[in-house]
Amino acid sequence: GLRLQYLYNLFLQVQACQTAKNPPHIFWLSRYLTAKGLFQRNCLVAYELIAQEFSHTVVNKMIPCLLPDDEWKKIPNPLDLSTEFSQALLNSQPETKIVKKIFNSPGKIGQTLRQHYTTQAKLFAAQIKNLTGNKKLAVLVDSGWQATTQKLLMQGYPEIDWHGLYFARTGSVKKNNWHFFNVIGLMFESYTYQPNMPETCIHYHHHIIEDLLEPNIPSVEYLWQNPETKTVSPPAVYVNFDASTPAQDELHYQGIIEYFQTCSQAKHPLKLLQIRQRSREAWQILNQKIRFPTPADVAILDVRSRSADFGKRERNPVVLRRARWLTERDKNTRLQHALWRQGQISLEYPQKYRKKQEEYAQKQESLPQNLPHKHKIPLVAVITRTKNRPVMLQRAAKSIANQTFRDLIWVVINDGGEPTEVNQIIQNAPVDLRQVLVIHNPTSLGMEAASNIGIKNSHSKYIVIHDDDDSWQPEFLAHTVKFLENPPVDSMKGVITHAHRLSEVIVSDKYIEIIDSCPYQDWVMTIPLYEMASMNMFAPISFLFSRQVYEEIGGFDEQLPVLGDWDFNIRFLLKYDIGVIPQKLANYHHRDYLKTGDYSNSLIGAISQHQIYESIVRNR
Repeated sequence: GLRLQYLYNLFLQVQACQTAKNPPHIFWLSRYLTAKGLFQRNCLVAYELIAQEFSHTVVNKMIPCLLPDDEWKKIPNPLDLSTEFSQALLNSQPETKIVKKIFNSPGKIGQTLRQHYTTQAKLFAAQIKNLTGNKKLAVLVDSGWQATTQKLLMQGYPEIDWHGLYFARTGSVKKNNWHFFNVIGLMFESYTYQPNMPETCIHYHHHIIEDLLEPNIPSVEYLWQNPETKTVSPPAVYVNFDASTPAQDELHYQGIIEYFQTCSQAKHPLKLLQIRQRSREAWQILNQKIRFPTPADVAILDVRSRSADFGKRERNPVVLRRARWLTERDKNTRLQHALWRQGQISLEYPQKYRKKQEEYAQKQESLPQNLPHKHKIPLVAVITRTKNRPVMLQRAAKSIANQTFRDLIWVVINDGGEPTEVNQIIQNAPVDLRQVLVIHNPTSLGMEAASNIGIKNSHSKYIVIHDDDDSWQPEFLAHTVKFLENPPVDSMKGVITHAHRLSEVIVSDKYIEIIDSCPYQDWVMTIPLYEMASMNMFAPISFLFSRQVYEEIGGFDEQLPVLGDWDFNIRFLLKYDIGVIPQKLANYHHRDYLKTGDYSNSLIGAISQHQIYESIVRNR
């Protein structure tokens, strides 16, 4: 707001326009402060916002961010959260009901939270009253994209008719975006990148706009009231901020100011048509440089690391170029963490691979699918164990890429195989690299250890083992996730689908030929414990289960060389139930003719071990 107001006034001077009779006011707020501002009027919305913001972490890390440093100083031993909250709660993922429980706790932390948020809610209400007076219409002007804060204000202060003017509007007018009817995007209103609208390239690098207008100070976290004048404002660092003076590293913002100053030296102000024409030409150039940048373009268009909100102090780089990132993280992890993915791809890939990856990823983004938010834990972690089976891994990649459900992370554990080959397959696979994590074990640790490593290095609500030699129908995840999100009974923490059993042969180590297909145990309609103890009733490829249960029962037993999935299923049923979807949505592949070698099934290739460990698993 501070920089928008300054640049707006500078533009009026350049154009020799009169300033408005009723100049716009600065509204001191952030999403963090708005959550506090709604605490008295609609605390449930505040709790939901906090839970959503911290959904990627645990309660133990969330609580310290909920109060400013001055408030924590009032609490004895503030960092010892276990004095007020159980370890189970501190290690849990924030949910609305958990946030509510923390705020309503009787201890000192709960009391301080309620007192601080109540005080801030009163000051927030006073600020709105000072800004609007008796007016019933308010127009917000911001650089944002989805008007999240406006939506909160519409929920908390419905007596005011809130409207918004933003740089652009992204998203569609649907149920969860009901506020979009009061939102105008000035540059564009588009759900995705549109080839005939070059300005929509900002979908891929909106940080270049946000960085321009973001002051080099933290977000406003609290307000205070002058005891003498009774005026409400943030701390002095915000009130005294000089928007006309860019910091030394703010070259883009400095360039805009210098451009306006150059225009002011012209004899005649620019006409609106001239401005529009220059804008079109500039967007054509930016469109190319943002979507298909060269490393030189990345150096120019990179911006400062993005600051976190809601009391968090970390900063997130837009592209990962510093030496520590290049040494501590592998290529796929850097691509996953980069905020401007096209820029990171430019730094990671040779030219011949770069455009292919960029075009595929942009095609995926154009689909109306629920891709995970950068700060949101994906619903599903798909765990794939592989070792020197490139033909299989390529098929597994296609199986996962073809899923209609997209809120997932694909974790590939290369268990002692050739890393270069795995990396090349993943880089050329039809998958969105932002949703892939590759882990290379220097030596083979075994199937169960590989599964545990992949699961422990990922975050999700649900888990599924998709071995490199199996595959899914496109609707597998859509149906199984829907089932577990609304199970028939609360005790059902896992679900299977029926499967096809496919017999196949590997031809010249280059392609796979299916030679037979039949239903696999499609008589299964329920999963009783006594039957599971008698035989393993389903293949891992059919089974989606809760991460909570995985952690509760201790994961996969790494001491078992075979039958680890059967053992896991029995221990699962000792505590919870497993549902059945009687649709053949999984494919359980077998190479019956192969007794040994990389391409053999564990069931066929280790038949003697299976016979030995069958009784061991049953008798535990």
